[in-house]
Amino acid sequence: MKKNKFYIITLLLFSIVIAVGLWFMNDNRKDKALIKEIYPQAKNIKAAEHLLEDQFIQESFPAVQKIYTIDGHPSAFITSSTGYVGTIKTLVVIDSKEQRTLGIKILEQGDTPDYADHIKESWFTDRFKGMGLMEYLKLVVLDPEVPNDVVQVTGASISSQAVVNNVNSAIGAWSYLVSHTKKEPVEDVISQEMWEKDENSFSICWSENNSIRINTEDLAKYEQVSVETILQRTTGVKIDIEASGPSLKDVLEKNGIDIADYEAIGITGRDNYYTMISKDIIENRDIILGIRFDGEEILREEKPVRIVVPDEMGVYWVKMVNRIDLYESISPKNIENVHIFHALTRDIEPYYYEYYGSKDKSYLVGKILSKFSYVDPNGFFTMAGSDGLIKNETISVVRDRYYIKTEGDNAPMNISPAFKLGMNVKEMSYFSTTKDAVIFPEIMMKILDEKTTTQGKGMELREVLEAVGMILDEKDEFVIIDNSGKEYTLSIEDIENSYLIPTQNGANAIIEDRVIEDIQCISKMY
Repeated sequence: MKKNKFYIITLLLFSIVIAVGLWFMNDNRKDKALIKEIYPQAKNIKAAEHLLEDQFIQESFPAVQKIYTIDGHPSAFITSSTGYVGTIKTLVVIDSKEQRTLGIKILEQGDTPDYADHIKESWFTDRFKGMGLMEYLKLVVLDPEVPNDVVQVTGASISSQAVVNNVNSAIGAWSYLVSHTKKEPVEDVISQEMWEKDENSFSICWSENNSIRINTEDLAKYEQVSVETILQRTTGVKIDIEASGPSLKDVLEKNGIDIADYEAIGITGRDNYYTMISKDIIENRDIILGIRFDGEEILREEKPVRIVVPDEMGVYWVKMVNRIDLYESISPKNIENVHIFHALTRDIEPYYYEYYGSKDKSYLVGKILSKFSYVDPNGFFTMAGSDGLIKNETISVVRDRYYIKTEGDNAPMNISPAFKLGMNVKEMSYFSTTKDAVIFPEIMMKILDEKTTTQGKGMELREVLEAVGMILDEKDEFVIIDNSGKEYTLSIEDIENSYLIPTQNGANAIIEDRVIEDIQCISKMY
């Protein structure tokens, strides 16, 4: 008898599990449950298939796939748009009484996971709460200037735009159904022009407006170079990769260009990510225009080519190459001033930059450069990380596009709207122009020999100056300026016996038995 009861109870439980599973498999019920998550006060939620039959809805808002009424008002819309390579489906819930959005949920995301998965995170979807319905939403790169601006996900502008299109389609359909207002149509695909796409070619440019365009079909006709190497991202992730394609040197030679004539190469992707490859890498690495990876043709989202620089970090491995710039001359570095970051930026208003869900204190590079007496526009902007990465860029690129993030994970770190996480210089020890270097003392201490002084842990001042590229000579004289503007003159012998001590808000210097607190700058005297 007990055995029969056991079987009956087991069968009953199994039936309940199956029933619950079938209940959740019902699309409408799943949709209603998700709507309730966003709008808990919703009482009567009904599918309104007949509203989809309206010709204006069909023609103007093709992204709209389902409409639900909430307490008698069209208020929930399931919309679907095509991003770069896949479909992005979104649930949009509207408060018809307050005439604002209540929230969204990403139901499907078929774009590139590394780039677009972040659109599903709450820190992005929360940006769509409380938006007014009178105007369409607009995607912006950084600061929202008006209430209906939505800041994109860094490195995923196309996927972000697809979400905005989905929400705008819901707003357009709602406006028509509720107030009979006919808003402008919204496409359910992203126009190719948005990201300046040319998947089958890229340009090579050099001085005096000379340029050539390289078609990817022709790349297969060049001698192919294959290499087994490791792609190392600045996040620490290492990926074994077999890459093949023609060398950049060979492609240039076949077009009458000698790579040895150039001091640096700038690479720009279609997503506006940019990096510069310096002369030493050009001379010591075989730069490959990668068109096959691990035996397969390059992915569509990485076309036309991906730069491969064996034994160099992933910041140089630019995807979606759109343009290659050849620089004939780069002004040489001659560091004359070494600034302490905290002291240098004390009077600069920080910008709280939201980057992958973390909103941290950041400083626009252009505002920092404005503090220098002279910035050579033809010089390198060099950034050095605690992991040994040295990354060079052109001043024109970094001035208004880069920020230095000083809080949060991996700070100090360069960030930009086009920077995918992992393509940054993390834990930056210093950055420099041709004449000025700016150091983060607490990070410098990680890469230089730590010394014990009467004032605590520190570094030899000479090592700090040489680490950032200052060339020292026995005839040199120096001046240290503290936060009050007081100047202290030093000889090279004084420098030899001096230490730099990181503090919470800057750095102190010990010159033999003398302590100079809160220093701003160390400069050569001429």
